[in-house]
Amino acid sequence: MHEAKKLTAKASCLVHFFGDPTRETVLLEKEVLGGKGANLAAMSHAELPVPPGFTISIPCCRYFHQQDGSRDSRNESALCTRSERRLWPDGLESELKERLLQLETVTGRQFGSGPDPLLVSVRSGAAASMPGMMDTILNCGLHPAMAAEMPNENHFWTVYAQFIRQFAHTVADIPRASFDNVAGKIDEPRCAKNLTEAYIKLYEHQTGCSFPMTAWDVLCECVNAVFDSWNNERARIYRKAHHLEDLQGTAVNVQSMFDSQVSGVAFTANPARPNAAEIVIESSYGLGESIVSGDVTPDRFILDYESLAITRRSLGHKDHVMTGLDKGDEVASSDPAGWSLTDHQIKELGRLALKVEAHFGFPVDLEWGLADGRFTLLQSRAIRGLDVARDAEIGRQEEIERLKRLVSESRRKEKLWVVHNLAETLQTPTPLTWDIIRGFMSGGGGFGQMYRDLGYRPGKRVCETGFLELICGRIYADADRVSELFWESMPFRYDHHDLLADPRLMEMAPTRFDALRADEKFLLRLPGNLLAMFRSQGRMKRARRDAIKVFERIELPRFCEYIGEKRKQDLSELTTQDLVAELHDRIQRVLTDFGRESLKPGFFAGSARLELEAKLTQLLGQVQGEQLTQALTSGLNGDTTVEQNTMLFRVSQGTETMDAFLQSYGHRCAGEMELANPRWQEDDAYLQQIFDQQQTSQANSPEALHQRSQERRDQAMRELPDVLVDRGGSFMREDIERLAVEAQELLPCRESGKHYLMMGYALIRTVILELGRRWKLDDGIFFLQLDELDGVEKVSDSLVQKIAKRRVRWQSAQRLDLPDVISSDNLEELGLPRQIDTSSELEAQSLSPGVVTGTAQVVSSPCDATNLGDDCILICPSTDPGWTALFTTIKGLVVERGGVLSHGAITARDFGIPAVACADATQTIRRGAWVRVDGDRGHISIIEDK
Repeated sequence: MHEAKKLTAKASCLVHFFGDPTRETVLLEKEVLGGKGANLAAMSHAELPVPPGFTISIPCCRYFHQQDGSRDSRNESALCTRSERRLWPDGLESELKERLLQLETVTGRQFGSGPDPLLVSVRSGAAASMPGMMDTILNCGLHPAMAAEMPNENHFWTVYAQFIRQFAHTVADIPRASFDNVAGKIDEPRCAKNLTEAYIKLYEHQTGCSFPMTAWDVLCECVNAVFDSWNNERARIYRKAHHLEDLQGTAVNVQSMFDSQVSGVAFTANPARPNAAEIVIESSYGLGESIVSGDVTPDRFILDYESLAITRRSLGHKDHVMTGLDKGDEVASSDPAGWSLTDHQIKELGRLALKVEAHFGFPVDLEWGLADGRFTLLQSRAIRGLDVARDAEIGRQEEIERLKRLVSESRRKEKLWVVHNLAETLQTPTPLTWDIIRGFMSGGGGFGQMYRDLGYRPGKRVCETGFLELICGRIYADADRVSELFWESMPFRYDHHDLLADPRLMEMAPTRFDALRADEKFLLRLPGNLLAMFRSQGRMKRARRDAIKVFERIELPRFCEYIGEKRKQDLSELTTQDLVAELHDRIQRVLTDFGRESLKPGFFAGSARLELEAKLTQLLGQVQGEQLTQALTSGLNGDTTVEQNTMLFRVSQGTETMDAFLQSYGHRCAGEMELANPRWQEDDAYLQQIFDQQQTSQANSPEALHQRSQERRDQAMRELPDVLVDRGGSFMREDIERLAVEAQELLPCRESGKHYLMMGYALIRTVILELGRRWKLDDGIFFLQLDELDGVEKVSDSLVQKIAKRRVRWQSAQRLDLPDVISSDNLEELGLPRQIDTSSELEAQSLSPGVVTGTAQVVSSPCDATNLGDDCILICPSTDPGWTALFTTIKGLVVERGGVLSHGAITARDFGIPAVACADATQTIRRGAWVRVDGDRGHISIIEDK
């Protein structure tokens, strides 16, 4: 009720007219008007060509949801009737009518009445841009009684039918395909009136309520629909992914319709080539919704920023048009195969875009319309992600210079960095995560301590700095420093040429003698080193024999007791100094003390498997040897990952509860090595998404798949003696069977070790979250470094700026294309898109920058998007907001149509996903193909077509 009193007292501030000098709208912040409303007000005050309108403030949306927080926004949005205006704050309805009357006066038109009626668009607009996440409805104000007043009645029914489709899809979530089915059953499809009547019947049948039949009722329902869209699934997912949970709601922008003959978008900086000094213009016929929805591929023009000369142009596919009442006939007569803008109009639009940029002081993204030779601006905003895109080249050059310094400081004046397998689960660590993991992987951390326990003697440099290097945000192993992980005083190294041919060699100790590291005392130390190496072999043999017993009977119970104690600890009672100390203690207890023990069974499992594969490869050849090794080590019992997937499937089928699953696995999550990622017990949205998509039959359940793998393993074990006899390897049978059994017993421990390690990892995260809460940094805490936490009691502005700068660099680094092996011989090419000579190349249009490689998943509908995998490149005709949930998991996007303002392009840029448009992509690229999407150059490489 407090909110209600507050809004009632300020009833005159609920609705703000664009550019009204008596109300000082331009001085209001985005928290009141939203970003879109504030920019429209600012452009109106600057006398830029903006259609008049008004903004319903964000507090009204907040009030709306507070009054009806229990209502399911999507399911109930279709039932918005006049009675639901009780959800509005007092005074909103009367003030809305006042602003509507003011709009009629300014435009000289009457809302929803007369031969030249006033129609409006109704758009959302939060304080932070959320493009495509909430609802927009065009041509609001249409109703059947207007038909008699129209000069072209059939055209009116055509436009009205378009409105009903958009309204019903937005407000009631009725699929577009339902309207297509209805249209196909009309006896006289050319009669638009029959079509609209059929659409209205469909709406009423699907929703169980009447379609609004007056202009005022339509407007009220459109306003409610925008309010409702604040809490739709795609908007919630977007806010969570972009850390916008603190936003209070959306404003509603009601703007007079501008019946464009041509519409489009203009960027005063090229999102795909941010440093190229270019302006990008896209255009198509009719209203701009055709471009935004991805229904057309617009014409595209690239202009030189200084001279406005047209440097490149491409003709689009403009076979779909959404029109208004005024210009329908003129648009319909336009040539879809011709250019939608003249050269003169393109340059005029370029000058107008630069004028808007000069007014705001930063590069802008504009939506515009053209009618009767006059341009108008429908909205403006800063180009999203431009700072990140521009930072990519700066960061690339700085990284090249840093690596050159490392080379100059090395003994050999040449270096090689090989991507580490840790990068598979920790692709782009945040600064705090990297500090913690780098310590864990150093000679003094849990990883290095494991090597010491096994008898190795890591060198001083490895103990102090580790052997990993973060290059452009990704984890690489320094080949020279890895060689020092084994024997400090034994001068062995890896051969760089051998590593280039097979990077897996770095998983084993180096064998190449390095004379540069051999000093005059080498021979004196040699006997002692050889003795240490001999003793190490015996120590590893004993540890390998007892690995499972020691881990499960001694280390694990002790660690689980520690976990239980720490889960009960109330961190809020600790001082900040004690909290930082607690963080360091948990890192020591989890990643060093327990970490060294949790890694040992997995280490020995890997050794057993490698030995098994080596013997089988010796007998059968590489291909058959690897295949038989895989068969002998699949379908293993006790694998926690298999058990997790099985239980997750049972939850989706209703045979297990979510609470039970979270009790066992809530400490885990997707991308769990990144401490910034919420654990499932904190946020189960990803699990819910999987449940919604999981349609697997019992025959293909994780349990059934695992059972089939077990059967193949058992069969391989039974047939193994005969295979060895056929290849003359009977004398190796005892060793091979022993290694197979040993690998089968040890390999599940790799997953169980990580499972329990992640329990402790979640405890480390809880301390960091408490620090972030105290310092009001939220996820910004993860962009600090570990040693910076000790001196922080109150966050300064300089620290906030440092966090923002690091976040941009972290995001920009992810756009660079990095190879698995980096050589100091060609550092100048670091991060540049690589040519893949053996691939099939497809030309495409760049929508979102960056380069990514993954597995193609061809999907026609988000409902079909199940089991996409961890490296999905989504291939689809186009996307709309219904696809939003998938953008949290896919790595790249290929659409068949759409421009830089289409939903797919905007969302991909916001999520930092490389994206391109390529005609007939769903037909050209096969599901399962290994593909590379180059959003920088506009290319698709089919590396391997499966």
